[in-house]
Amino acid sequence: MNSLEIGVVVEVNGFVSKVATFDDANHATFIHNGELIKNVSVNSFVIISQGFIKIIAKVNSESFWDNLNSAKGYNLDNRFSKNSIKRLIEIQTIGYIKNGEFISGASFLPMIGNFCNIPTNEEINQIFINNYISEDNSFTISIGKSLNENNGISLPINSFFASHIGVFGNTGSGKSNTLHKLYYELFTRNELPNLTTKSSFIVLDFNGEYVHEKSFGINDEEKKKIYNLTSGNTFGDKFPIEFDVFFDDEMLSVLFSATQQTQKPFITRLLKRSKKYNFGSDSLSNWVLALIRYIYTGIPNQNIRDIMVEVLEKHIQGIDQYLINIKNTKVYNGESQYFFHKDWYGDRRWFRFEGDFSQESHEVLLLEEIRNHIINTPLDVLQEFEIRCHLQLVHDLLYGNVAQEHILPLLRRIETRLSKIYNYIEIVEELPEQPFLQIISLRDLNTESKKFLSLIISKMYFDSHKMKQAKESFHLIIDEAHNILSNQSLREQDGWMDYRLELFEEIIKEGRKFGFFLTLASQRPADISPTILSQVHNFFLHKLVNERDLQIIDNSISTLDKVSKSMLPVLAQGVCIISGTALTMPVTVSVDFIDNINLRPQSDTVLLTDLWK
Repeated sequence: MNSLEIGVVVEVNGFVSKVATFDDANHATFIHNGELIKNVSVNSFVIISQGFIKIIAKVNSESFWDNLNSAKGYNLDNRFSKNSIKRLIEIQTIGYIKNGEFISGASFLPMIGNFCNIPTNEEINQIFINNYISEDNSFTISIGKSLNENNGISLPINSFFASHIGVFGNTGSGKSNTLHKLYYELFTRNELPNLTTKSSFIVLDFNGEYVHEKSFGINDEEKKKIYNLTSGNTFGDKFPIEFDVFFDDEMLSVLFSATQQTQKPFITRLLKRSKKYNFGSDSLSNWVLALIRYIYTGIPNQNIRDIMVEVLEKHIQGIDQYLINIKNTKVYNGESQYFFHKDWYGDRRWFRFEGDFSQESHEVLLLEEIRNHIINTPLDVLQEFEIRCHLQLVHDLLYGNVAQEHILPLLRRIETRLSKIYNYIEIVEELPEQPFLQIISLRDLNTESKKFLSLIISKMYFDSHKMKQAKESFHLIIDEAHNILSNQSLREQDGWMDYRLELFEEIIKEGRKFGFFLTLASQRPADISPTILSQVHNFFLHKLVNERDLQIIDNSISTLDKVSKSMLPVLAQGVCIISGTALTMPVTVSVDFIDNINLRPQSDTVLLTDLWK
């Protein structure tokens, strides 16, 4: 579409020029080639045609010429008529378009007599977005309209989605709609048939805003899976976590808040033994029998024997019937010490456990029956892990490796936290085939579970993706990211916070080279680690009023100019400033609102009058 001429350059003073508009170019809008076009105003762009070069300038201010009065006149006539004044706009040169590419800088300046035009949609996108019409960026998505020019803004897919993205704004500012719109437009592009096979997307949804059937425009169960997780009961979905990822000493030490000096080494010894002999009922039963044999052949200790019995009775249902003889044994304290069973050979005839552990000792303690019962008792891997934790304590007490009072607080935390984890995690040897889009609702998890699950999911997929040889991309979308990316927390230990931040800092620093990209949405950018925020490539900034938020944005985004920064506290709902490496300069956009309530995020403000009718 040809651009609309509105005036001519009448003054040039360095980078600043003045344009006198035509008499018929002073309306608010025009109809040109069948389209409604908004007239230029302050902060709008204009194009100065100079041969094959299009000089780009920005409107700084407006004024008028008075044709009837001179500046030196003493008797001014204020009775203006239709032809007595001429509208002037002051413009500043910011760059030029050559060969379809916008280049910033004042290599070319307007000349008196050059015509001034309103830019077209394509020219507006060329100004804002680097290499907008290059071959690599030929695929774009529509996000909304520029606030000043009212022109459609299309974002190049390569420049935006192959980057880390930040969507920030106060509650009710429209950030959820922007996040949804961004990926809704991507997923509904029919020109990208391999999107669902070459890329994976996971949404960590802290508030359950995206769990409805048609979210992101996809309602095909083969392409999208929604997990509604809960830590309060067993009725919710369970998310699959790989065995080796969960049973990692660093991960478990963080999960169970293990102390560095005693409790973390305890977990490390447990995992080393469990991985050496493998998990499973056969391995578990062998370890139980080995510990019982050591209890009866080493230095007699009835306290350790009682701990062993308590562990088995508590965690293996129905085994108490086979522990009767073990509980009936006592310690003889004479010249020598040993366990004995008082009535094994009849009244007042003892069976002594001295020296080697004989076959008869095996029969006295019913060890074969205990083994068979453990093998036949169904235990999932988390239940078995809990039992192994208690057996490791028995083992360490027998060998004198630990003090019981140092480990018991850890075992209580393990028991408490595993009782929650049972409800929302499923441990698998290998991940099943998964759809390209997974939405994980964390709304019904407690705070501790939200942080842990977000951490282990992020680590699992990042480590897995780094090992892939094929060219694929992975996109992790975190809504309300301040919940897990904060560098300040009064409720967690320093070890947990350090491990969490180190992981996400590694992802955001190194993820790009592996094709692993983050999209973060948050109400409070100031609560997010500055290191993480500084590595975000492209930003969608909605209304922000908190001074700390504005300050961290100012420090983190080098591409945001002073005018855009000053607008942040007064942006209307649904309006955002887009800035970053994919853009030549910031653009203020009114993001398209999705009218269909079945598609858009479930984050609408409640209408109290409708509620109260």
